[in-house]
Amino acid sequence: MATLELKKNNGYFWAAIGLAVALIGLAVFFLFESGDYVIFGNVWLIMKNLWWLILPVPIWNLFMMVWGEYTELNFSIKQRSIILEIRPPADVEKSPKIMEQIFAGMHTYSTPNKFEIYCGWRPMQEKFSFEIASVEGKIHFYLRCPAVGRNMVESLIYAQYPDAEIFEAEDYTRKVPKKLPNRDWDVWGTVMKLVDDDAVPIRIYKYFKEDVTGKMIDPLASLTEVMGNIGKGQHIWVQFVFSPAAENEWQPKGKEKIEEMMGTAKKKSLGKVDRFFSDVRDVAVNVIRGLAGAEVVFSSGEDERTAEFNIQRLSPGQQDKLRAIEENLSRPGFNTTIRFIYAAKRENFNKAVGVAGVMGSFKQFADINYNAIIPDNRTKTFANYYFTQFRLAYRQRKIIQDYRDRSFAGTGFIFNTEELATVFHFPDMSVKTPAVDRITAKKGEAPTNLPIGEVM
Repeated sequence: MATLELKKNNGYFWAAIGLAVALIGLAVFFLFESGDYVIFGNVWLIMKNLWWLILPVPIWNLFMMVWGEYTELNFSIKQRSIILEIRPPADVEKSPKIMEQIFAGMHTYSTPNKFEIYCGWRPMQEKFSFEIASVEGKIHFYLRCPAVGRNMVESLIYAQYPDAEIFEAEDYTRKVPKKLPNRDWDVWGTVMKLVDDDAVPIRIYKYFKEDVTGKMIDPLASLTEVMGNIGKGQHIWVQFVFSPAAENEWQPKGKEKIEEMMGTAKKKSLGKVDRFFSDVRDVAVNVIRGLAGAEVVFSSGEDERTAEFNIQRLSPGQQDKLRAIEENLSRPGFNTTIRFIYAAKRENFNKAVGVAGVMGSFKQFADINYNAIIPDNRTKTFANYYFTQFRLAYRQRKIIQDYRDRSFAGTGFIFNTEELATVFHFPDMSVKTPAVDRITAKKGEAPTNLPIGEVM
């Protein structure tokens, strides 16, 4: 299925509409005569004589919006994607840090030039999707990637998991009816979001350790256990769609967060309108102060920095958060969307297992001092108050289609390689969930002294 992911730039559309409304309002204002609006004739005259001044800007913005969507759709269709199933070995003794190396190798960001963007040669970065799917209690690991990048991805995985098996597979989402929900099937789904800014990390894998033995607790143990406990006619899909992000797209905001916590952030420069009202306020306040005999002080309006930072003024939790943000900014980042769907036949539909269990698994990545992953209510499959049945069905159909398209639609944020490795990796041998599809036999090379001869 061709990818239908479109980064719709609603800013262009609303800018054009706003400009058109403003121009029409301005025309009506100047056409006011003796309490009557002389509109039809005079507006026609204005448009007839000044169309070359009024129309170019909104038309150009609308054209750029439509052209951008067309080039991205055309690029998505030409960039054929494939689905690979990955069967990890049964004796994985490696921590999620190994998966972090794989994600680092997949950070293939390169800056496209203007011709590539506007001519549709390469308007987007490569998009990948790691997925965990439980099909009636059997857990599989999938990767959707561009067909041209298959060799690169396989090399990265085999380098860290040499005993794994990777093969092309059919889209498992086709195992449920194309049209959902229907009379026999029900759906619940949501896109996840972060509680705090992107720069604030979630609880990462290196904090999942047992205090006594010091052994790592696999963050995916509870998720795979929940996904393995569903039965016939039930499906749980968890999807991590990501694409490489340039450092200048997200790190400046993180550095602003650090400066804000340190109290060394620059004061924002005031615009002309804000500065005018600020000056009026200062004049009014200082007139009163002058009449009262107090010293008159005017604000300079220049960018100023606060006093020198002292980390000891922060609480221990804030100090840890500051260090975590700085460490978070030191790794490559990805534009990320996390999507979760529970689909089942109506007689087997059980939200207590298929929904609550998965949501509880995501809560383990939360830290009160850092960040957390929670459902985004704007994408959850529920509707209240009015036309609930139609709105609910629309949300359910939309999230299923977005999942099948591996779309960025919905809430997105930045995850670095460490955070991605925390939420997606291959469970180690301590995870005893029998539902995980693993390789039980080891691969080995032929012995060097194997006799080779011609058959007589």
